[in-house]
Amino acid sequence: MKTFTLSTGSSGNSFYVESSKGIKILVDCGLSFTKTKEILEQKNISLKDLDAILITHEHSDHIFGLEQFIKNTNIPIYISKGTYNALKFQVEKEKTNLINFVKHHDNFKIGDTTVLILNRAHDSKEAISFIFNDNHKKLGVFTDLGHIDNESKHILKTLDIIYFETNYCDEIINEKKDSFHHTYINRLTSNIGHLSLSQAITALKEFVNNNQTIILSHISENTNTYTNSYSKVKTALNTNGLYPNLQVGFQNESSEWYE
Repeated sequence: MKTFTLSTGSSGNSFYVESSKGIKILVDCGLSFTKTKEILEQKNISLKDLDAILITHEHSDHIFGLEQFIKNTNIPIYISKGTYNALKFQVEKEKTNLINFVKHHDNFKIGDTTVLILNRAHDSKEAISFIFNDNHKKLGVFTDLGHIDNESKHILKTLDIIYFETNYCDEIINEKKDSFHHTYINRLTSNIGHLSLSQAITALKEFVNNNQTIILSHISENTNTYTNSYSKVKTALNTNGLYPNLQVGFQNESSEWYE
């Protein structure tokens, strides 16, 4: 299994996953249709070769390009019913056959790849996380989380590659608190908002092992920095004798391949 980020942050999220036998999956369409197509083509991936698009939830930074994908392609879409009903556009009748509804604890196959669905603690209608298993490696997408539950921690221990949120930093929020409206901060830091850097570090220390690749993801440009996330996570893990392959996902910048 191999993967890369097209973009991850508060302005657009999209992840590409490819199985060992060549099953090609896009997780979220947070960039425009044109930009997504451009990035994929730079990696020698054609839209016509995509086997599925999986959607985590209906917030615009995860579905910005979805309407155009549905209009311009015939790629199967996997989405929760709550997310589908919350979409602000109408899926044309002749395209509804592309829609596949999935829910918590569903376990289904796309080619050689098994996909497990987990509910996600986030302030949307029916947010879900995805765990991929191609019988060689396991990969999970864990962003947009108000907190990490025990079931997720148990599963995270078993994964080889993890996209893991370090959205905001409490210290930076405190330093810049006069710059943010209290409703924004309350939403961000709630139990169904986003995962803070300190929350992420606490969870990582519980489940990380040295054979894993961790890509720090959905880092806010307003309330955190890439350097801050990387340095604090690396220091905390290394202090505890943990040395995973630690990487950072960027907004508006695609990543290298991770395998």
